[in-house]
Amino acid sequence: MFDFDGVLINTIQFWFRLHKSANETLTWEQFSDMSNGNFIVKQNELHKEGKYNWPTDYEQSYDEALEKEFTIEDILHDTVLDLADEYHLSIVSSASNKVITKFLQKQNLEGCFHEILGYEDHHSKVVKIKSLLEKYSINSKDAVLITDTLGDVSEANDASVKSIGVTWGLHKEDTLRQGNPTKIIDNPLDLVIAIENVLKYIT
Repeated sequence: MFDFDGVLINTIQFWFRLHKSANETLTWEQFSDMSNGNFIVKQNELHKEGKYNWPTDYEQSYDEALEKEFTIEDILHDTVLDLADEYHLSIVSSASNKVITKFLQKQNLEGCFHEILGYEDHHSKVVKIKSLLEKYSINSKDAVLITDTLGDVSEANDASVKSIGVTWGLHKEDTLRQGNPTKIIDNPLDLVIAIENVLKYIT
């Protein structure tokens, strides 16, 4: 299972700019800390406390940014194609599944993923992960979440699946390690072997 933003595409600065456009005093540290847990839950909590404003045209801005600014790097594009030949792939995201699906269609990768679950499906990644395991009769020991945030690592733990933290997204190694991921990697070139090791050799 893949997280999307910060793992398959480098949209982190876009998201920071979008959230800062509605919250002028938002710092990078505050933005980063929102992903120490479930990002959507944290947004809702801060909004109820009057400490956070929702960006306007959230989904449209994301759609337009993916259309104009972003592509999947060749190494990750090829890695997804290789992994799809061997594994059951899905995306578990806090962003819009409709926008992600549209983007993957243009990248000729939509067929690599059995499911694309976004905020429309559920706010909790624990719930989304467990729903995928149940739907496809996958043992939790045979599943791994690839993510760039501490919050996702924690939700993988709560769902009893393994996790691979990647340091090319939002959170760096020291932050990811706080969640005790199964493995951390720094280079997309290491992704295939990392998944193989995590699923086949690490118990």
